[in-house]
Amino acid sequence: MDAEHRTMPEPTQTKDGATGVVTPSAMYAQMVAAGTVQHDTAQAEAMQALDKVYLRVSDPEFEQEDGIISKLLSSVLRPELPEFCGTYLWGDVGRGKSMLMDIFYEMVPIKAKRRVHFHAFMREVHARIHAWRQLKSQHDLLPRVVDELAREAKLLCFDEFQVHDVTDAMILSRLFTLLFQKGVVVVTTSNRAPKDLYQGGLQREQFEQFIELAEAHLDIVRIDGPLDYRLQQLKAFEQVYYPSVGEEACEFLYDAYCALTQSAESRPTVVEVQGRNVVLEKTASGVAWVSFAELCERPLGAGDYLEIAALFHTLIMQDIPILSPEKRNEAKRFVTLIDTLYEHKVKLICSAQAPAEALYPAGDGSFEFQRTVSRLMEMQSERYLSLPHISE
Repeated sequence: MDAEHRTMPEPTQTKDGATGVVTPSAMYAQMVAAGTVQHDTAQAEAMQALDKVYLRVSDPEFEQEDGIISKLLSSVLRPELPEFCGTYLWGDVGRGKSMLMDIFYEMVPIKAKRRVHFHAFMREVHARIHAWRQLKSQHDLLPRVVDELAREAKLLCFDEFQVHDVTDAMILSRLFTLLFQKGVVVVTTSNRAPKDLYQGGLQREQFEQFIELAEAHLDIVRIDGPLDYRLQQLKAFEQVYYPSVGEEACEFLYDAYCALTQSAESRPTVVEVQGRNVVLEKTASGVAWVSFAELCERPLGAGDYLEIAALFHTLIMQDIPILSPEKRNEAKRFVTLIDTLYEHKVKLICSAQAPAEALYPAGDGSFEFQRTVSRLMEMQSERYLSLPHISE
């Protein structure tokens, strides 16, 4: 089944009084009035902050900036950064950051926009640097990479801005300075304020330059509503492990997917691992809906599962079969997958042919599978469901 797209109401009296442009905050207000979303004061204030970005990028001249004339000039001639370069939304898990980003991103009328998980973006930046290094032996290749990125998108929207890698931490200040000089506008979500990122990390003094940059040129907006909507949604389900397969199980997973994504539009996500592409066909708002066959009957390994666990806070898995020594390879992949999801606190909603304790009933490997059974049962607990996703 395919989840229906979130239906955005046709705007009525939802225009900015000064410009006559329909704004995200006005759309949010109308969705609240229509009962599509629940009113939350912190969310409403965050949407007002996104209005500023929306009006900036909706200006007809925005996509023409950094055009032919500026390309003929060296960036050295324009060292000053724009005063306003975007918005940084942060707050605890489940406060609706992804939903607000969904609404904002769908409304933005420009073509030169891109939304990407921050972990995947930084992997891409390093891959581009490596590709340039294979062609030329220049010492500083970051400006070339930024030129490419700026040509491809004038608005960059990042999900789950987190920093754990020292190589990322050391280049973030220059990377975003160059992007801002190119006129790129950024909107990002994070569970932490900029000053609380990369605490105790190596070379943090270099990362602190990024903190200063973000605080000077991004609107830092905290979404501190009292409710954890994601946990509420998960707790509202009578179960997250459905011990059956078939039409009813599919309906169960469909309802869960729609609830967790707010019926946002599904898109494929390409997960790149060591030069290989793993395509997950149905993803939205940090949720991936997959089958057991997709992840455990294909020749995937720990590296693939690590990337998936970093990119998605929730995995919905359909049709887990009863396992046996004849399905030894599939069982080993499933064990590795569950271990990886568990370590990253990814939430698992699934349908299976049997309860967890009966998935591998007998034979070689069944004893070793008991740890996986234990983890599957713990992953159904409210304590586990309330833990924040670890995106690293």
